[in-house]
Amino acid sequence: MKIIDKYICKNFIKSFLISLIAFMGIFIISQLFKIMRYVSEGRFTSQEAVVYIVTMLPKIFIEVSPIAVLLGSLLTISAMASNLEIISLKTSGISFIRISCFPIILAGIISIMVFIVNDKIYPSALKEHYRLRSTRSVDKEEELPIEKENAFVRGENENHIYFMKKINRNTGFGEYIVIIDFNENFNRRERIILAPSGRYNFTKEAWDLKDAKIYLGDSPIPEKISGIFSDSKYSETPDKFIIANVNPKTLNLNQLKKAAQDAKITGMDTRNIMVELGKRYSFPFSSFIVVFLGLALGSHYVKSTSAISIGLCVCLGYGYYVVQGIFESYSKNGLVNSFIGGWIPNVLFLIIGFYFMRKAEF
Repeated sequence: MKIIDKYICKNFIKSFLISLIAFMGIFIISQLFKIMRYVSEGRFTSQEAVVYIVTMLPKIFIEVSPIAVLLGSLLTISAMASNLEIISLKTSGISFIRISCFPIILAGIISIMVFIVNDKIYPSALKEHYRLRSTRSVDKEEELPIEKENAFVRGENENHIYFMKKINRNTGFGEYIVIIDFNENFNRRERIILAPSGRYNFTKEAWDLKDAKIYLGDSPIPEKISGIFSDSKYSETPDKFIIANVNPKTLNLNQLKKAAQDAKITGMDTRNIMVELGKRYSFPFSSFIVVFLGLALGSHYVKSTSAISIGLCVCLGYGYYVVQGIFESYSKNGLVNSFIGGWIPNVLFLIIGFYFMRKAEF
């Protein structure tokens, strides 16, 4: 690494960290007054309020990193351009892509960091964040509903899954019940139980199924059971069916893949899971994508001020979020493959970045 590279890296890291802290601070301050109100109303203790803020940090870091990289690169090159350093380096035979080499490498490292945080830290932090909100009833909409339609859940200790057309968690009554037993590897059906209705027996802690039909293996002929069928291993409580719609954002990559596989085996809709999975692989690398735009555009604004740089950065950054949100909605609606939809914004902005980087050479 040459002296000029150390100089550029130092300025880029400094600008990135200042931008990151500033944007994260804005997000935290926007929530701070609400949290203070919760503490004054007794919804949070002081310790819980601190934990609540801490659990927000991974999400904020992931979301603002692309803008911080964009602004950091733009400010770094703008400062060099305004001091005629870019022109001097070009005159001495150093190309603009060579000048930008180490900021691009650093942006790639930042993207890898975001990817790790997004997979290893963010899901558990978000889960704890939701737990604090629900236990303190901060948001009324997070209270459990009494009934739920199309309830799906997998047994904790057994290789079986449930599907109920409708379930009431107070009465424990379920309609149109399907229970599928799988083998140990969870890749082959061993038994299917169908029942028009059933009720959870809170005393026995098991489901009582009325007029059940049992299909063994691939046999098309069921064993019909008149009256009540019950098995102690089918013990999942009605409450678990209500909360069974796990937010894909609270799962890491391995859990998302497993959830997608389980849902696919059972014929459930996998779009939300696949969209989140695609986003986990694509969004962290947006920091690497937008650095090309920041570097290229910064070189053109020789007389620009920090205010113009910040405004330009915000417009470009939120432009990326808008495009990303559009294709995410397309993916959720099944119009675009989830992985393709996640990477289209990256590809579009990378092409634009390469175009402006080429223009910056002249």
